[in-house]
Amino acid sequence: FVVFLFDVARKRLLSKNCAMFQCNNIVLLLVCYDRFTIMTQQGTQFEKYLRNGSEIFRTYCPPDFSGLKIVFMFPRAPQQKYIDVYPDDDQCGSSSQLKDDKNQQQNYEAEVIVYRALERLEEIMIVLHSLEYSHFQYHLGDASHVRRKCDICKKKAANKEGECDFLVIGANYFIIIEVKNMCHIGDKSDLKDQDMNDQKFQALAGTFQKSLKQRKKVADMIKRFSKHLTILQFTAYPYFSKKYQDEFLLSREQKSTIIFEEDLNCFRDWWEENVKDFILEEPINCEMRKNHEKVRDLLLAVWCTDSKGRCDMSKCSLGKSIVDIDKELHSGRFTLRGNNPEVISTPQLVKDFLGVENLSKEQFEVLNSAEKFLFINGPAGAGKTVVLIAKILQLA
Repeated sequence: FVVFLFDVARKRLLSKNCAMFQCNNIVLLLVCYDRFTIMTQQGTQFEKYLRNGSEIFRTYCPPDFSGLKIVFMFPRAPQQKYIDVYPDDDQCGSSSQLKDDKNQQQNYEAEVIVYRALERLEEIMIVLHSLEYSHFQYHLGDASHVRRKCDICKKKAANKEGECDFLVIGANYFIIIEVKNMCHIGDKSDLKDQDMNDQKFQALAGTFQKSLKQRKKVADMIKRFSKHLTILQFTAYPYFSKKYQDEFLLSREQKSTIIFEEDLNCFRDWWEENVKDFILEEPINCEMRKNHEKVRDLLLAVWCTDSKGRCDMSKCSLGKSIVDIDKELHSGRFTLRGNNPEVISTPQLVKDFLGVENLSKEQFEVLNSAEKFLFINGPAGAGKTVVLIAKILQLA
């Protein structure tokens, strides 16, 4: 328990570059106990989330006095969910699981496109990527809702209530963006059969209706915190061209909330027309600003807090992103089900010593090559060193 407290104190003090880190362990323990008590025992859960969010904002969103407009992206880099290289469709055969894995990878890549577009904007704002919230967090602004299993909705507090692909927090607005893949819709080769064409566009409209429900859920959660807020909602289709929008079975108003492939390619222009021109630039009054800051802090805390109520503020740091991505890349867990023909399980000896679960087909061929001399060329992170060490272990 003492070690745990020491670790918490070290983490807290380092995050703020506190000079007291140089003090002895007893001082650290006292500081930690004081902070731990404040965070967990005083006040309601609502107040705890407010305090956590306020500390996150002060620590990771410092004011910039250089005049530059900075987008604070959380996490600092897109979460590395999938790192697979999949074969072409004609090599997938009848494997529905493999096609599902490939679709998951395309979903992730679609979110990365939106992430990069938001990252390049010259705005002072916070972007939360992949905001997941529990049943309790969804009802955090509802004083009548109990933390334990609710008799009305029959859900446990830790149950996952929903998620949001991107939540943008601006100076006086919130923007909800859901991302949908559907990359095959924009392929001209798929549009020859009219019946198949109609089915695909109906499916596309279905994904939009699903995104509407997701968007509304997040907007309702924000309004539970404060009703008088400006909330904009959009659905992004990074692989869907605007030239097919007439085939989209939606109303004109619904189409206006879609971010097409061309919009993402010229995202600053789209932002000026659909966000900045829409939001009034007039200053908000003191009460509105306080409400906005309160909701901002609550959302930051929700993003950093898991379903069990544990707040990990380091999720906002660049170091955490680097460590997480490095761990995923190093482990080599290429696919969820291990049924990809381009991925081969690593020999047990290499697994034991390197902790690498899988190799690509090309890496595996190099490892088992009988050639006495091989010239291996590849960019940083391609796995050259892993193969070299694996070969040494194989020959030892």
